[in-house]
Amino acid sequence: MTYMDDPLNTLFTRFRPTAKMSFSGTVCGMLEDQHEVELGHLHLMRKGSMTVQPRGGTAVHLGEPGMVFLPRSLPHTLTADEGNDATLLCATVEIGQQAGSPLALALPEVVVLPFRKMPPLHPALELLFAEFATAGSGRQTALERLLEYIIILVLRHQMEAGGAKTGLLAGLADRGLSRSLTAMHHDPKRRWSLQSLAEEAGMSRARFAERFHEVLGTTPMAYLGAWRMSLAQDLLLQGRPAKSAAADAGYTSAAAFTRAFARSVGRSPTQWLAERRDSEES
Repeated sequence: MTYMDDPLNTLFTRFRPTAKMSFSGTVCGMLEDQHEVELGHLHLMRKGSMTVQPRGGTAVHLGEPGMVFLPRSLPHTLTADEGNDATLLCATVEIGQQAGSPLALALPEVVVLPFRKMPPLHPALELLFAEFATAGSGRQTALERLLEYIIILVLRHQMEAGGAKTGLLAGLADRGLSRSLTAMHHDPKRRWSLQSLAEEAGMSRARFAERFHEVLGTTPMAYLGAWRMSLAQDLLLQGRPAKSAAADAGYTSAAAFTRAFARSVGRSPTQWLAERRDSEES
C-alpha cells in the first residue's frame, strides 16, 4: 500500500493522536471538565446516561453506552441523569490542535457515538476496560495506546461513514480530492501549483478549484499554505530551529517563513514561542 492509498496515515505521520487518562469512576451529579488549554477530551460511558453541556454550545444527551468526543479545547460539564449515574473513563486527547493542524479542525466540536453504532470499536473497548481493571506492569502506557487506537477508529469512521459533509475528512473521502490532499500532506516541500494539484486529482484545473472550494471551504493554495504553517508550528514546538522547521515545511527561506508567519499569526516565530512557553508555565 502506498501513501496515496492511506490518506489518514499520511496525516498521522505528521500529527499522531495522543491520549492520557484524566478521570475514571462514577458521576452522580455534575462534573466540570476544564483541563489544560488546547487539549480535546474523550468520554467513554460504560453505563448510565448523561448530558454534556459545552460552554456556549448546544447540550447533547447520551442515553446508552457510548462516547462523547470533543476533539478541540472546549470547556464543558457532564451531568448524570437523576437516578441513573454515569460510569465513565475519560482522557485528554491531542491530534495536532496545539499547532492548529487541519486534522484537529476537521471534526465538529462535539461527536456523539453510541457504541452499538460502531461495531469495529467493540474489541478495542473490551481490551481497554479489561486493561483498566488490572494492575499489570505498563498499565498506563497500554491504556494510552488503546485510547489512541480508539481515536483513530473514530476518525476512520467519521471519514468512511460520511459523518463529515465538508472539511478535511470529507475531502479525504472524495476520491479525487483525496489524492491531491494526500500529495500535499506527503510532500509539502514540492513547488505545488493549481495545475499540478489538479493533475493529482485527475481533474481539469477549473473543476478541481471549484470542487476543492465546495468541499474544503477554501482554495487549494490557501489550504497548502495553512498546512505548511501548521507543520512549521509543530516543528517549532518540538524544539526545531526556525530555519530547519521552515525548510521541512516547504518554505523557500527562513525570511519567507518569518513573513508568512507574521501574516498568519500576527507576530514572529520567536515571539509566538515565548508566549506559548509563558502560557504553559502560568
